[in-house]
Amino acid sequence: MGAIYPRFSTEDARRAFLDLEDAVTIGREAPLFTSGAHHPRAYFGIGGSGKVSVSELARLREEMHSQLSTVSADQRNHDRKFDLLAGAGLAQWFAEDLRGQAANPGMWSYLTIAVLPDLAVRRFPLDRAGRLSPDRFLAGRRNVFYRTYLRVVVLGSLLNDPEVELFEDDLVGLIDRNLSSDHRLARFVSEQIASTPKELPRREIVRDGLKAVQFESRVTDLGSLSDDELRAMITALFGASGRTLI
Repeated sequence: MGAIYPRFSTEDARRAFLDLEDAVTIGREAPLFTSGAHHPRAYFGIGGSGKVSVSELARLREEMHSQLSTVSADQRNHDRKFDLLAGAGLAQWFAEDLRGQAANPGMWSYLTIAVLPDLAVRRFPLDRAGRLSPDRFLAGRRNVFYRTYLRVVVLGSLLNDPEVELFEDDLVGLIDRNLSSDHRLARFVSEQIASTPKELPRREIVRDGLKAVQFESRVTDLGSLSDDELRAMITALFGASGRTLI
């Protein structure tokens, strides 16, 4: 079992986020906690083989910067490439026994605010009102790094498959909603999205199809279906959505 990673409580994460936002707003460098000591509000859960060291977090930071150094801020499709590379790097880092660490929401707010704040701000900078988006820095499926990690863990090679064209709206529908809790379902839905003919009103079909799958998941035990049964059900739900739009 791996070492335990530092976390923020919900309240401490909000305080640390506001400190980060204040620093970014006045043009100061984002405060880092990858040398010397952990953030003073960090806490550690029980279990594992001890606490992860500050130097180990510094190594994670170095690897993420190296991973993302190939994507310049003004590069075409910067956001998509950033997400793909960040997700791949984090999935590799938390592979095997560290998957349990990655399941803790408080760890992601800590990594985002205390270890990788400059990269987080690069991906989601201040808005027109001079504020950072809390959802992108605090715990939850919309966290800047957790969302990219989930996409890679759930969809794997489908993200880079040239035959599977998934747009950002599709990925949000699959991962930022509750569908990602069932990895098999998310993969099959992504295959269905990719097979939707481009000449049809694709965005509307995908939107309505995702809604239909979400509703079905509340009334049917999808986990009890075989692969063929689940694929057939998804095809039927998306097909019904398409027929209403044609």
